[in-house]
Amino acid sequence: MSNEAPALTWKGRLIALGIGLFILLIAAEVILRIAMPHWREFYSGWFMRAINIPSYGLISTGEPGFDGYFAQNNGDFRVHIKINDFGLRSNEPVEKADGRIWVVGDSMTFGWGVEENEIYSSVLAKHLQQETFNIASPGTDICGYQALLSRMPDNLTPRAVVMGLILENDIGEYNCDKRAARQAAAFKAENSKKSGAVSVMSIKRQLTENLALYNFMAVSLKRVNIIREVLTAIKVIKPTDNYKNPIFGNDFDKVVDNSVAKIVKFQKMLPKGTPFLVVIAPGRFELRNGDPLYARLRKAIGLVLGKHEIVAVDPFDSFRKVGYGPTHFAHDGHWTVLGHQLAGEAVAERLSKMLVH
Repeated sequence: MSNEAPALTWKGRLIALGIGLFILLIAAEVILRIAMPHWREFYSGWFMRAINIPSYGLISTGEPGFDGYFAQNNGDFRVHIKINDFGLRSNEPVEKADGRIWVVGDSMTFGWGVEENEIYSSVLAKHLQQETFNIASPGTDICGYQALLSRMPDNLTPRAVVMGLILENDIGEYNCDKRAARQAAAFKAENSKKSGAVSVMSIKRQLTENLALYNFMAVSLKRVNIIREVLTAIKVIKPTDNYKNPIFGNDFDKVVDNSVAKIVKFQKMLPKGTPFLVVIAPGRFELRNGDPLYARLRKAIGLVLGKHEIVAVDPFDSFRKVGYGPTHFAHDGHWTVLGHQLAGEAVAERLSKMLVH
């Protein structure tokens, strides 16, 4: 009788290797959850949700009651996020908005990457010595700003309203009513029957939400330039500096007029006589590269707003004096603390004159 151990076949070796790797991954996941307890901070879905506003469509708001941290996994920032019961980024209930200056906008106005007291709405409050209330929503646009305003309780009235306008994302051919109807139908279908579609982004979202190991690898790999470039090339990572043409081949004047018309509609939703101004965020591509389209667009928007007697604040020159780098995150298109400081000061200077009258 032979005492030799039976030889493993290639299939046996493969199974043994698979089992070993599986055990190793499980062990790594457990160790990382202990060693990196804040791994969930890299997923913005923990504090954001999509809601449908009747007649206005879908917008993203904060998850009511969230109180935690959000970190960019490329190392740009780690900030505290607190969401009130109304879904807004605020330490105070929405009722406190009554009689204050309301500041509406997208992720820039929300303060993506900076602390609440560093957002330009807070800078504005300090300079004017008047309280503000931030009603921003990441990922939205002018139609969404109308939705955010309509959602505010009817018994609350603003002292003044500031809209943050992002040239890259907020200028376009709008049909808010059609879009709202389409989004409402899609939202209803999504909630009645979960979609089984699988995409690279959906897989990435699931991994980010559920695995500490994936987040650790993402944090490590994204900080290596060559690996980050490869991941961007295969569309695992969205590039932050891709050129965006907000005109999309359409008629320039028509797009500008259409966008401003939606801002005019927003103003008409306000109580009559409410001071209202629009701060035009400096376009990254003009600020960094002197792009002529964004220079033309910035000036045209300001001009057409003026024709409708809407005050426009254009802090481009202040940003240009400092430069792109100090005012924007290295791997993210949002403003740094300095960018918010410059924007807040520019708005405060102009709004102070409007509130005197």
